[in-house]
Amino acid sequence: MKFKEQHKTALAKVLSDLVQCDGIVNQGEIDFMHRVYTLFNITLTSRKKATNISLSDAVDILKSLGNPEKVAILKMFQSLSLSDDSLDPTESLLITSLILSIGIELPETQDLNATFVSIPDLSFDTRNAVLYVEPTYDKKTNACINRDYDAICQLLRRSQREFFFLPKVVNELKNKKKTFRNALSYIEPTLTEEQLDHIDAQLPQLDSVFLSKEIFLNYLNANGLKISKPSFFLKIGNMKPGTYQDFLILETGAHPLLTLERFVQLNANIMKINPPLGNAKEEAFIKKLALKPATKHKDELDYTGFHKIILDILLKYNGLHEVSRLFISRRGDIFLTDLNNTEVKMPALCKALYIFYLLHEEGMSLNYLNDYRDELYKIYRCISTYGDEALLTKAIDNLTDFIGSTMNANLSRIRKAFRDILGDDANIYLIKGEKGGRKIIHLDRRLVVFEDREAFE
Repeated sequence: MKFKEQHKTALAKVLSDLVQCDGIVNQGEIDFMHRVYTLFNITLTSRKKATNISLSDAVDILKSLGNPEKVAILKMFQSLSLSDDSLDPTESLLITSLILSIGIELPETQDLNATFVSIPDLSFDTRNAVLYVEPTYDKKTNACINRDYDAICQLLRRSQREFFFLPKVVNELKNKKKTFRNALSYIEPTLTEEQLDHIDAQLPQLDSVFLSKEIFLNYLNANGLKISKPSFFLKIGNMKPGTYQDFLILETGAHPLLTLERFVQLNANIMKINPPLGNAKEEAFIKKLALKPATKHKDELDYTGFHKIILDILLKYNGLHEVSRLFISRRGDIFLTDLNNTEVKMPALCKALYIFYLLHEEGMSLNYLNDYRDELYKIYRCISTYGDEALLTKAIDNLTDFIGSTMNANLSRIRKAFRDILGDDANIYLIKGEKGGRKIIHLDRRLVVFEDREAFE
């Protein structure tokens, strides 16, 4: 079995998310994780790195493995999910999605084409919806779905999911415009009459392709993922909904209803899959992953989301940190709490940009900053000593519109401010990311304390 260091990090990420997806981590799951980490020599360093990548990043890394290694991963998923003596529907869906997107070669997955994607910074949550999206209007697929619409809805409802076929959604909105407006007035009471009128005026121009692009495809394209075929989008459970939302993109194929039927069947039978093994050596390795009967100890503890809350509270008041906490005053001054409250000094515009990225834990491409100029302006206004609104506005415009070298200069000043104090240890505090991609501060937000966070939000 050939697992490089990057594969071990990705494996640690996937297993950790799978363990936590039902909201409870018990001793059986912890024991199994320990056995896997020992067997694959997954070090603490790799496990720490895993916390800084998304689930879709981990899936992309595991795709490069050979099929024997992927079969071993499937066996891990099955054993891990049964280590708590039950298979939660959330776990089952996540395993199904991982099997399809990693590309494990199985008879059960033949002709099912899917991609796993983690999308940051969505302002909405589709919950149990299954959405049909298309990059361009596909007459044949639309005809198939219209013909089998009732059957598709019934199939998905058995899995507690609702089907949203955007062409039907659009037509319903156009035909029931008054009802939609009335609903909005109750559900979104902050909307003004002018905004409601604008929505009414725009509804007749809506179509499914436009909605597809606006809802998802723009987010995906910005992250380098192109959707070239009509697809179903399914939301996957996530323990950190404020950081990423995870989705499976399942291509509809020539027969959308048949595709969904096969997906549902795969999900229902996920624990029964028994792929053939290549040779005796691989078979011996797989056997090492098999569960052994566990005896329950009286001091075992189920770890839940409530324990995470307790952990957050304790860390706020514990000064013994491998990495210093950050304290952000209501004026935007930045201090390294556990280094004698050393102040990290930088210009006000740099502080505004840095605090913005602290608040957006999921990170963001610089190309999206223009959409958040109001939020940046609010932060900058709290921090800056300028009283002139025009100067404040111009500074934010220059920053978000990339006028001159404003952005690069501010990022450089932020790097220098931290490195002057911390040297090479500054990396975890910096705004980092690939050129043209998502920028993020990797510092654990449990180590960030705001004197008055609401002042900046």
